[in-house]
Formats: sequence, C-alpha cells, structure tokens
Amino acid sequence: MKKFQFHLGKLLSYKDQNLENEMMILGGLTRQLSDEMDKQLDLEDQQDKCQKNYERDMAASITPTACQVYIHYMSFLKEQIKIVEKRIDEITEKIDIQIEVVKNLKLETRSLEIVKENRYDEYKKEIVKENEKEMEEFITTSKIMKDGS
Repeated sequence: MKKFQFHLGKLLSYKDQNLENEMMILGGLTRQLSDEMDKQLDLEDQQDKCQKNYERDMAASITPTACQVYIHYMSFLKEQIKIVEKRIDEITEKIDIQIEVVKNLKLETRSLEIVKENRYDEYKKEIVKENEKEMEEFITTSKIMKDGS
C-alpha cells in the first residue's frame, strides 16, 4: 500500500512560513501604532497641563520671559503632536497594505490546503477500492481452491 504524498507540500509549507512572517510584520506594525498613539496621548496631556499652568501663572502675573517659555513650549508640543499624527497615518497605511498581503496569503494557503484535502480524500477512496479488490480476489481465490479440492 502506497503512502499519501502531497506533491505541493513544499509550496504549502513555504506559503505557511511566508504567512507567519507577514503576520509577524503586521504585529510589529500594530505595536508601532500603539506606541505612537501612546506618545500622542502623552503629548496632548503635557499640552493640557502646560496650558493650565500658563493660564494659572497669567492670572498671578507672570514675567514676559516665562510667558515666552510657555508659548514656545506649547508651540513645540503642537509640532510634536503633528509629527506623531503624521507617523500614525503612515503606520495605518502600512497596516492596511499589510492586511491585504496577509489576506491574499491566507487565501493562497487555504486554497492549497483544500487541494491537499481533496487529494487525500481521493487517496482514501483509492485505498478503499484497492482493499475491496484484494478482498474480492481473496474470496475468488478461496472459492476456486475450495471448488478445486
């Protein structure tokens, strides 16, 4: 009895490995997005605190130099927030592209798995037919030997 062999096994293995690698890339991008979003929240929190401190100090009379420091710092934070937002947009685009890559690889992998399952089903049917044929031959041979005696 022959052993089941899937001739596209190496291709399926390659596609599985490729899919795993692409999923890891997607995970890395997701982690980067999370980090950038955390940075954005931190910067916005710093901006709110700076604004409140500035308003508090303005009410209690502030020196012109301190006023300029607040204004420059708030401007700096605003620029940093814009930079982080731009990075978030870039990472989001990369994630969208990577999701498409993963979807396509999953589709290819699944197609190969379906082909493998179908070929395995055919293999099992062949084995059953061979077994039935062997049984028939055995029975026929047994009858011939019994009748011949």
